Amino acid sequence: MKNKIKGLIVDENWDRTSYHFLSQAIIFLDIDDAKELVDSAYAGYRKHPAIDTFTLQFVALIAVNYLNCCYHHHVDKSYALNSFKFLHDLPAEPAIGLNKLLGLLYEALFDQDKAKAKKIARIIKDCGYGPVIEDINVEEY
Repeated sequence: MKNKIKGLIVDENWDRTSYHFLSQAIIFLDIDDAKELVDSAYAGYRKHPAIDTFTLQFVALIAVNYLNCCYHHHVDKSYALNSFKFLHDLPAEPAIGLNKLLGLLYEALFDQDKAKAKKIARIIKDCGYGPVIEDINVEEY
């Protein structure tokens, strides 16, 4: 199944559909394959940036889902750096505000900045998005 996922994405030109597919399929890949595909998706997006809402949402979701995989695999921060930068570089678009906030939460977790992580987690929960981060234990860092 993992090879099929990689095969479907690797040979495609990156577009809204392939970004959407990767955003959903990333959790099925091992972390090294995921990193390779995520970096490829970012390069594709940077080459042809799209500002339509759906494409922005899909590329931001790739970053967030990949960061979640990095978090749960307890990988070195170097795996996540490109995603942090990518999310920072995306435009200030309300449709991806939560994704950018989640990126900041993961960055605080990887930096082991417990105070910042708790503040961001509190904001996310206060906005009603607590279920989105229920698999993240801010206390362990």
